[in-house]
Amino acid sequence: MTDAIARVPLRERLREKLPEILIEAGSIVIALLLAFAVNAWNERRQESERAEAARSAILAELRANQQEIDSARGTLKDIVATLQGALDGSKPATHELNVNLGISLLSSAAWRTTLATQTSQRIDFAWITRVAKLYELQDNFLRVQNAAVDQLAALSPGEVDSGRQVASLLLPRLRTLVQLADGLAASYAEILAAPPR
Repeated sequence: MTDAIARVPLRERLREKLPEILIEAGSIVIALLLAFAVNAWNERRQESERAEAARSAILAELRANQQEIDSARGTLKDIVATLQGALDGSKPATHELNVNLGISLLSSAAWRTTLATQTSQRIDFAWITRVAKLYELQDNFLRVQNAAVDQLAALSPGEVDSGRQVASLLLPRLRTLVQLADGLAASYAEILAAPPR
């Protein structure tokens, strides 16, 4: 009987404290949910800031690359005209044919960093796809440029005996390089004119 009497007050005390216990438990659950929500919001905000920084870096890189290509295009066209003149005989024959092919240094560091850090996931998909195509074109330009430099460096005075022969060897690759440079210039202008949303 003593046990029954002791149990009744415990049940009554639990019944009296139950609303208080439920309120405290509910408060803890709400606090946890709020903490998770604030943490998720903060992570999304930081990801958005990183994405904005990546977009800005890519645009700055593309502007610098655009300036590099714009300065190289005139030189490339002059070289092609000189080589064409040597090939078809419209330029006076000279003892020496000068091909001063400069090297365009086009960067893709911001683009590669954006991809490596997966920041591109927070950037507008349509824009990032257009930028990816531009960087593919840029890589093609650099490959053709490297091949032209290698071809030019491989020419030895003993192997070629005329400017016409040099022109016939170099002209196809340099024409391709001019076409790629023109395409790059147009692509840079298009991307830079319509920044991402």
